[in-house]
This record gives sequence, C-alpha cells and structure tokens, in this order.
Amino acid sequence: MRTDALVQPIPFTAPLSLVAGAGINIPSSVVDLLGLGVGQSPASAGQIIGTTYNQQFGTDFGIGDDRVLFDIVIGTGLVTANGCTLNLAMQAAPDTGLTGGWLPGTWQTLVETGPLTAAQCAASTRIARWDWPPSFPETSPPPRFIRLLAQVPTGENFSAGSIAFALVTSVRDDLAQRYAARGYTAQ
Repeated sequence: MRTDALVQPIPFTAPLSLVAGAGINIPSSVVDLLGLGVGQSPASAGQIIGTTYNQQFGTDFGIGDDRVLFDIVIGTGLVTANGCTLNLAMQAAPDTGLTGGWLPGTWQTLVETGPLTAAQCAASTRIARWDWPPSFPETSPPPRFIRLLAQVPTGENFSAGSIAFALVTSVRDDLAQRYAARGYTAQ
C-alpha cells in the first residue's frame, strides 16, 4: 500500500481553498490508486502481482487488517457572512476503461463529516480523522480513483478558509488526551 504523496488528495504544498461562488462544491485533486494518473491505461503499469491489466483496474483500500487513515486539517479558518456550513466527503469512482478514456466514472460518497460550522473550523483544527472506509456498493471493477469534495449549501459560501492537508498515514496518532486534567503539577 502506498502512504506517500501519491495518495494525498490535498498535499502539504498546495492547500485547498474553500473560497468559491455561492453553492459551489470544491473538489480536491483526484488520486489514482494505481499510481499512474487520470487518463492512463492500467497496461502502462506493466505487471501488478504477476498480472498484466489490459482492462479496467480497481482496488479497495478499505478492507483488510492494515488499512490506512486520513487526517484532514483546516489551514486558514473558515469565515462566512451567510451561515455557510462545510460538509467534507471522501468519494471513490471506478475506472471508465478504454471507451471512457481511463477517467473517473460516477463518484460515490464513502464517508463524510456532516455539516460543520465556521466556528468549528478554526485554523489548524482537525475536522476529520477517518479509517479508510470500504468501497460501496460492491461493484466490478472496484474504484480506482478517490477525491475529497467540500460541499456547501445552495446560496451560501465562505469568504476565507482552506484545508491545509489531507494526510494519509498508516499509524493513528490521536491526541484525545491532550485536554485531559493532569495528575501532577509542574515544579
């Protein structure tokens, strides 16, 4: 499994701006789970585990014991004048194959945050911490592409705000105890 820049829909070097027109949903970069890039034939990869793929390719990173995790953090805090909320969705799409130009097919939402207010999305706030979800519905082929989609209600928008990064990691580093009362005092 890759846990490097090839599976970062929002890399550290390019935050995703959430400033757009009213009601405009904002997609992240599309990640090709095969690693070749959108529009590339699976045959370009040569052999994968002893098999040459000349047809559609797909995989499900959400199954098995060693699933990766997503940490998604706000960069610039969200600002809105019209009560806008943010719903961040992780989506997957199958490969359309040769006749579709090896592009993403229909996007299916796998997991989402639910509506988050601007007050909940201050700078440097982690807004999502997801285990990589299994793909559904179970289709053939399974998804090849993923993306994040920042969804806002019709007629609303943010005047400032960004997502700093969506980090894919193989280890969970929860800081759930960071606000817990300490059983000691500093001397």
